[in-house]
Amino acid sequence: MKEGRYEYKEKIGEGGMASVYRGVQVSLNRPVAIKVLAKQLSSHPEVRKRFQKESLIVARLNHPNIIHVIDKGNTRKGRPVFVMEYVEGETLQDAIRAGALPFNRKIDLIIQICKGLAYAHKAGVIHRDIKPANVIIDAEGNARLLDFGIACFFEDDTERQSESNLILGTEGFMAPEQYESALQTSEKSDIYSLGVLMFQVFTGVMPRQPLERPSRYEAKLKGPLENLILKCLEVSPTERPGSVEFIKNELLKIMQGQHLQLAQQRSAGEGLSDIRKKFALLDVIKENQFGSLHLFEDTQTQSLLVIKKRPASASGYKEAKILSQLRHPNIINIRGTSKKDDIYIIVMEYLAGGSLQDKLVEDFSIDSFLNIALDVCSGLAFAHKNRMVHGNLRPSNILFTEEGTAKISDFGLNEHYHRDDLENWYGMNTKEPASELSDIFSLGAIFTHMLTSTVPQFKDKKLIRGRAFIALPENLQALLLRMLDLAPEKRMQSVDAVISELTVMKSEGRKVVAERDWEPTIVRSIDDDVNTKQNSRLGYWLLSFIIIVSFSINIVFVTGGADTVKNTLKGWLSVLGF
Repeated sequence: MKEGRYEYKEKIGEGGMASVYRGVQVSLNRPVAIKVLAKQLSSHPEVRKRFQKESLIVARLNHPNIIHVIDKGNTRKGRPVFVMEYVEGETLQDAIRAGALPFNRKIDLIIQICKGLAYAHKAGVIHRDIKPANVIIDAEGNARLLDFGIACFFEDDTERQSESNLILGTEGFMAPEQYESALQTSEKSDIYSLGVLMFQVFTGVMPRQPLERPSRYEAKLKGPLENLILKCLEVSPTERPGSVEFIKNELLKIMQGQHLQLAQQRSAGEGLSDIRKKFALLDVIKENQFGSLHLFEDTQTQSLLVIKKRPASASGYKEAKILSQLRHPNIINIRGTSKKDDIYIIVMEYLAGGSLQDKLVEDFSIDSFLNIALDVCSGLAFAHKNRMVHGNLRPSNILFTEEGTAKISDFGLNEHYHRDDLENWYGMNTKEPASELSDIFSLGAIFTHMLTSTVPQFKDKKLIRGRAFIALPENLQALLLRMLDLAPEKRMQSVDAVISELTVMKSEGRKVVAERDWEPTIVRSIDDDVNTKQNSRLGYWLLSFIIIVSFSINIVFVTGGADTVKNTLKGWLSVLGF
């Protein structure tokens, strides 16, 4: 990051870990918040190392309840900094002190905090410093989490013995295991801190040992909410709730949709007259011009489910109706469908593990990639055997159970993204119709994104192969190239064939190399190919160099052309990179 790209204004906050300045991004003339690490932290090599690694992950976090990091770098004095979007508002800490938050509003804010934190956990990012001061309530009333990537720099607590400022987290909000070792910190540590935050938000005081029941300070807490808070504050991590997603859902069950606006509640109930008595509205997952997704609770079984509503003219209903009669462990379970004059409705299982789109924040090992890839391929192969094409496969419609099993959703839904938006398009940029082969291309694009952190891009109908792609095992490169071949007849012809090769890789490991007895239409980019061809080129250049030297010696001794030799050698050395 170049400091000249940002203008520092006044200091707006300071703590033991960092100082925060209000600034301006010069190129866009937009306000930003610039967080500069404290001097005592900047001097530690481990902190700087973690900063470089973690900041890349944190910058990928994209959630409405998380303050977005837009840049990172160093000041002229070498101190690491984050540049974040600037949000006008007050901290949750200030709101607690003002004492003006209604009880239901407090639950609403905590639900929003849980949504942001659950998203981060699914992406493999731990906050490690959850507290009211790290939550901003913006002008629209949204809770936004701060400081992802600041508190998670530490892996080793050896420096804590000599530097009191290097405590991992904030006193009073830290889980017991955080005091023992930074290496003990996990998602469960964030859950403990969340429990402290909830205790303080509802009672106005910090929990103390021996732990008191929060209902002593706030009678409305008696019952499930109080039990949930106390569960979060268990000393043993294994006794705490399993995930922030679980905590969020428990809060939603307590609220029963009371945190939603009346217009949202009415919209969610439209067209559901036949089943409204069976299901209780909990939350709005998504709502836009293409349709809506709402979270409901089955009042008889207390299980969670999702109801999708789309215009009656939209695609996807036929596929959902077929899938409601079929079952596969890697395809989302459709519990029922219904169609009216203006809309159609799909009732399906709720999956707590998030989407593959969420997980693209982190880097995938080959092993974790293979596990997910085989799950997805298994579901897609089953669909193809039942003569069903997905037609719009992308990371956002690959969902996960809480245990990590991948399931495909949204079969047959029409693509409604801009074609020039590469981040949202995993299909063909041609007029090739939806088919089993186009699904295979989409699979290849998704797999490439997982392994290289980049959506595949093409130039002159050739795949641009970057360093991350070239660094993949050779057999995996070969498979991806065949899946991404622009010529359908040269592409992998079935998902079963893809499964076969992935299974070999999983059983035999990275040493397996596929035989390249094919000529793909898509070839590597010349610009990104230098490193892989260096060895072969070196022999060529050395041979050429020897020939030129021999030729030059002949010129010197036969014609006396020393200047000619000098200029010739200079040119060739330049070509060789010397």
